[in-house]
Amino acid sequence: MRLGHGRPLPAVAAVLLAGALLASCSSNGGVQSNAPVASAQKEAEPSSSNDDKTPIKLNWFVALDWYKRDWNPGVNLMDKQLLDDLGIEINFTSGSPDKLSAMIATGDIPDLITLESNTPQRAILEKSGYILPMDDLLAKHAPEFNVPDSIQNWFRAEDGHYYGLPSYFKAPESMKPDNFLPTHTTMRVRHDLLTQLGIDPASFGTKNGTLGALRKVRDAKLKYNGFDVVPAYFTYEHLVQFFGAKREDDQGRYVDSFREPESLETFQFLNQLYREGLMPQDALTLTRPQVQEKVNGGGVFMYTNWLVKWNALVSQDPAAYYVPAGPIQGDSGKPFHLTPSTVSGWTLTMAGKSTKHEARIAKMLEYYGQDEKSIEVQYGPKGIAWDYDAEGHVKFSKERVEDYAKDADAAALKYAGFDWFTNWMPIQSAFPVPETAFDKWEAETEKYFSQYSYNTMPFEAIKPEGGTDLAAIEIKIADYRKSMEAKMVLAKSPEDVKRLFDSMTEQEEKLGYGELYAYWNEQFVATKEKLGMKFAWPGNGT
Repeated sequence: MRLGHGRPLPAVAAVLLAGALLASCSSNGGVQSNAPVASAQKEAEPSSSNDDKTPIKLNWFVALDWYKRDWNPGVNLMDKQLLDDLGIEINFTSGSPDKLSAMIATGDIPDLITLESNTPQRAILEKSGYILPMDDLLAKHAPEFNVPDSIQNWFRAEDGHYYGLPSYFKAPESMKPDNFLPTHTTMRVRHDLLTQLGIDPASFGTKNGTLGALRKVRDAKLKYNGFDVVPAYFTYEHLVQFFGAKREDDQGRYVDSFREPESLETFQFLNQLYREGLMPQDALTLTRPQVQEKVNGGGVFMYTNWLVKWNALVSQDPAAYYVPAGPIQGDSGKPFHLTPSTVSGWTLTMAGKSTKHEARIAKMLEYYGQDEKSIEVQYGPKGIAWDYDAEGHVKFSKERVEDYAKDADAAALKYAGFDWFTNWMPIQSAFPVPETAFDKWEAETEKYFSQYSYNTMPFEAIKPEGGTDLAAIEIKIADYRKSMEAKMVLAKSPEDVKRLFDSMTEQEEKLGYGELYAYWNEQFVATKEKLGMKFAWPGNGT
C-alpha cells in the first residue's frame, strides 16, 4: 500500500484541521472518552534484553493470501539490517483470513500475526485470549516507545486494552504542515499515445470527452511492443467517487453510496465502455498485479487506481510515461470528494500470547516505530540507499539509482522492507526531489488528486464485529453486489443496467439490509459525535 511523491496543497488545509479533531475510539471505530487504561497505570518494567542480539527466529503469519515474501538477508538489505541490529530473523507465511480462522480455532497462534485492521477475525482474536495486550507488552519491555494516543484509542477494545499496531495510520500527532491525506482514487493516461493521437487532455474532464478520446484509441488500433493497446481499465469504486455519490445526508445520517443515483450512472458508463469496446471484459476479473503487468507491457492507454504502477515500462521506454487525467465529472456536476487511503490505517500486527520472545518482539516494534525506519522501509538503508539532502529530502545513492535502472524487480528485492508498521507521514515529509519521469509524474498525480481528499474516519468505523450475525449479513450483501456489478457492466443496454440496479433493493432487504444499515448509521453517528464532528461529508452544514 505504498504511495508516491507529492507536496502539500493549500486546498487540503481543511482536511488537516479535521484530522486534528480525532480523539479516542473503540475497536470498532467508536470512541471511548473514558476508556480504562490499565497498562498506563502499571509501573513500567525495565527490559531485561536491551542489548540482546542472540539470533532468534520469529514465526509471522500475514492474513493476505497474495503476500509472498522470503526472508533473505543475503540479498535484502533491510532483512540484513534487522538481523545485524536486533539478531532477529523472520519466517513469513501467509494465507487467507479463513486460514487465520482455522488457526484461531486450534489455538495455534504464531509469534506475530498481521491482518487488515477491518478483518472480522480481529475482534475474535482480541477476545480469544491468544493475543498479548499491546499496551502491556510495550509497558513491560519497551516503556519508552511512544505510541500516539490516537492509535491507542482508536484500537482500544472493550476491556481497555489495545492489541496491535497499525500500518499507514494518519495520526494527527504525526501530521506536519507538509503532510496531507493521499488517495488511491486516481486516473492516469499515457502521455506519448495522448500526443500521438492529438487528444486534448481537457477531454477527460467530462464523460463525453472521455468517451471521444477512448474511441480515438480504439479506432487507431494501436499496438505497442506487439500488444494491442486497450483504451481503458476503469473500476467502479473510483468512478463513483468522481461522479459525486454522497456518503452522508444533510441531516448527518450515513448514506450508502452504492444506492445513490451516481452509482447507477457509474454502472451505465462502465456498461457503455464495455459495449463500445473501450474497456475489456477482463477488467472485471483481473487482479491488480495482472493489470499492472499489462500496464508495464505497454498495453493500456488509461486506467484508474494509484496502486497500479508503471515504473518498469518507463525504465524501458522513457517516452512511455503516465500523467494525471480528469477527474471525470458526472452528469450532476457535483464537486469531487475522494476517499483517502484509510486514515485509520491498513493492517494491524498482533503478538501471540504463547510466544517465547516477548521482549525481542517489543524491541522490534519499537525499532520499526522510529520515523526514520519508515523511510528506510520505503527506500532501503540510510547511508547505502539514500541520505538527506541539504533541505531534508531523501537523495538516492548512485548505487540505488543504477540498480533500479538496471533491473527494477531485482532492486526491489534488494532494498524494499516489509511495511507492516510504516508511518507514511515522515516518508511524505522527506520525499525525494523528483529526478526521473516516474518520480515526477507519481508526485504530480498524488498531489493533484489528493487535493480532493477528506477525513473519512467516521466512515471507517462502521464495520460489524467479526463472528456476529451482522458481519455475516454484510458479507452476503457484498458478495451479492459483486455478482450484480458484473451483470450490470456486461448488460446489453443502459435500460437493462437500470432494471438490474433497481432490482437489487428488494433482494438486499431479504438478505437483512435494513438491520445492517441501522448498525452502519448508529456507528457512524456515534463516532462523529465523539470526534466532535457534526458532519463528515465535505460541504454538509455550510
